[in-house]
Amino acid sequence: MRSCQRNNIIAVCASTKGVGGTWFVSTLGQTLSLKHRKVLLFDADDGAENVAFILNLKNTDAYEDMLKGALTMNLATRVYPKGRFDVVSANPGQGKLKLYPIGRAQILALDLKNFAGCYDDVLIDCADGNCALQNIMIATAARIVLIVTPSKSDLTGAYRQLEKIKRIAPKAEILVVVNRALNSAEGERTFLSLSDAARKFMNIDIRLLGVVNQDGRIRDCAFNKTTLFERYPNSESLQSVALMTDIIQKEEKNDL
Repeated sequence: MRSCQRNNIIAVCASTKGVGGTWFVSTLGQTLSLKHRKVLLFDADDGAENVAFILNLKNTDAYEDMLKGALTMNLATRVYPKGRFDVVSANPGQGKLKLYPIGRAQILALDLKNFAGCYDDVLIDCADGNCALQNIMIATAARIVLIVTPSKSDLTGAYRQLEKIKRIAPKAEILVVVNRALNSAEGERTFLSLSDAARKFMNIDIRLLGVVNQDGRIRDCAFNKTTLFERYPNSESLQSVALMTDIIQKEEKNDL
């Protein structure tokens, strides 16, 4: 078993609803697992289109039993056979995670940090929420990936998320993924705008992890409750995420 002291937890946040955060964290988990990484995907979002929705998982809600103390983290984990990684997920649209009291959320985060020693990578989908469980999970992570689009309203949401991250996870490394860009140049301009504001007004340094261009195939997969790996395995979007996994792997290796 790997040392539980190594913080290999990555929290994925979204600037606002509907920018593709859950799609990204699910795709990142699949991509890492294909590179022979042992991956756990922890779903801290029970909205309408959460991890269970994206991966078409049925009757997977373990949070109620974990909240009661009737189920431990290892028993709540299930294998996603199509992607060969592990998942702790919540049923879509239940809204139960917002009811987690701070004390229970802290215990769950501690359990996850200890359990992370069994994995190469632990990915948390924190969505765009602001409940106790999501905030504590963000504070647990060594790296935080913020998903944003070129929309001005999304950039405003990204500023708010950065303010929150600075408050609750001041030591975390912050990486940005620009999703739904017209092209790489637009994605880079979006990042520079956010980076300049973060440095000027919040004294935060952020890095660009990558850009994903607009791709109707992603919405098509969501509609058909399947993944790009199954439906469009050679898509440009998958190639973009694969490049990001290479960066993550290289940096984690340097941290050891």
